[in-house]
Amino acid sequence: MSEYQRRNVLRYAGLTLAVGTGATGTVAAQETDGGGSGDDETAGGDSTADEPATANGSSGWSSIRGDAGNTGFVPESTGPKSPVTVDWEYEHGGTFAVVDGTVYLIADDGQVRAIDAADGSLQWETEITTASREEPVVAMGPPAVAHDTVYVTSERGEPNLTALDAATGELRWQKGDLGAETNFSPTVADGLVFLVADRALYALDAHSGEQQWQFSPGTVTTDDGTERGDYIKRDSVAVADGTVFALGVNQLFALDVETGDERWTDRVEDWASSTFSGHPIAASGVVVAVKNDVVTVYDAETGAKRSTVPSYSLDVFTGDRVYAVTDDEDGERKTVTGYDSETGDRVWQPSDGDGSFTSAVVDSESVYVGHEESGVTAFDRTNGSGDWYVDTGTEPRQVAVVGETVYVSGDALFAIRTDGEDRVDGGDDGDENTSDDGNESAGDGNESAGNGNESAGAGNESVDAGNESIGGSGNEADDDTDTNSSDDSDETPGFTAGTSIAGGALALEWLRRRTDADE
Repeated sequence: MSEYQRRNVLRYAGLTLAVGTGATGTVAAQETDGGGSGDDETAGGDSTADEPATANGSSGWSSIRGDAGNTGFVPESTGPKSPVTVDWEYEHGGTFAVVDGTVYLIADDGQVRAIDAADGSLQWETEITTASREEPVVAMGPPAVAHDTVYVTSERGEPNLTALDAATGELRWQKGDLGAETNFSPTVADGLVFLVADRALYALDAHSGEQQWQFSPGTVTTDDGTERGDYIKRDSVAVADGTVFALGVNQLFALDVETGDERWTDRVEDWASSTFSGHPIAASGVVVAVKNDVVTVYDAETGAKRSTVPSYSLDVFTGDRVYAVTDDEDGERKTVTGYDSETGDRVWQPSDGDGSFTSAVVDSESVYVGHEESGVTAFDRTNGSGDWYVDTGTEPRQVAVVGETVYVSGDALFAIRTDGEDRVDGGDDGDENTSDDGNESAGDGNESAGNGNESAGAGNESVDAGNESIGGSGNEADDDTDTNSSDDSDETPGFTAGTSIAGGALALEWLRRRTDADE
């Protein structure tokens, strides 16, 4: 047993406390009138002056990476503090959103479920059905939630998009004539739902599903005189400040939210070997994307390049910092690193911890990472120290933080909270999310509503049982080019955090025996 694991046995048991731009053609059609510092391995604190706000300025997690800008950052949340416990477990895993005290789960059996965030009880469940098919279709995930509506895509575009009443699960409307290949997570902002289908981007009225505009890239003549075609990838788009940011294989497009007209476009120089990968992130007046295996920061208004970050993946953007899950120096495992978004300098890394990570999300105080094998760890956002670790007994497919709760989904869905009498109950999970749009961000005016593991340069999105693996760490496959849970781990058998002194004594005795056995 490593020293880090010993420390976390004590933390989890509650025995110690951790304080814790080329030209391109466009096709846009209005079809309806509807509405540490430097290179050290230790961490350094980051400023919050330029941090992007999330949906409604509240603590909800309303879509694939938390908000419409895909930031993976929830500055209003604080997460649970050590000692922590798995407060509840729901038997189905999948991908999810958390809004207004409800977890909306696209379960691994293809059904949509609403789970009470306070206690994990089922509120409603439904299958996606259509008039054209006798059998229910498989819902894809994760969903987007806004306007008291849950927006869900379906397998093979049958239908492309379904809107469900968030309170009851009843059908509001469906859109099913856009094509067979639909991206797995819609983005909702400015009263519109943005969806990629058959390599084109569509804007639909969020209340009716009526198409407002459609965009497909035109042919481009490259510097060598060759005409090249491109298409919109199936990654989720980002929306901020009245602009939609979408990735093609070789181009980044900034489009007007209301019309779909191009505002600016950036492209790679060598179309034969260079690509954009992953998903864009937009907030704080910039857009961030992975271009040619390097994170590039652009001015959102003009498209001018501001800086680059030496990472092939992109998980979280906090305004002044980019967090990415990448290979360590030996290439033996994946670790999380924080970079200064203006200089590209490495300014944060965990000061302790072992294992290999899959994804990261950030709140006002902590960086949360999923482990490749099982569980989630919280690291201090200022100094990188390990605050706590929970073994969920399943590899995380998605991690999210809302209020004082961390949600983890793998083979099952878990809610991790502070253990003890002072713990805030599940009501902290999105009470403030009251805006009708559900996606307007506060502070900098960014629209927010709503990835996986994107492989730099690859473009095929990986789907497990109809659900996208969520992490945003740059290892997500995008199929554009192809169109047992347990609260206890082996390290902590039988533990429940924050028990009596007698329980603490038993824990210490178990730890002594385990240490003797290891040695």
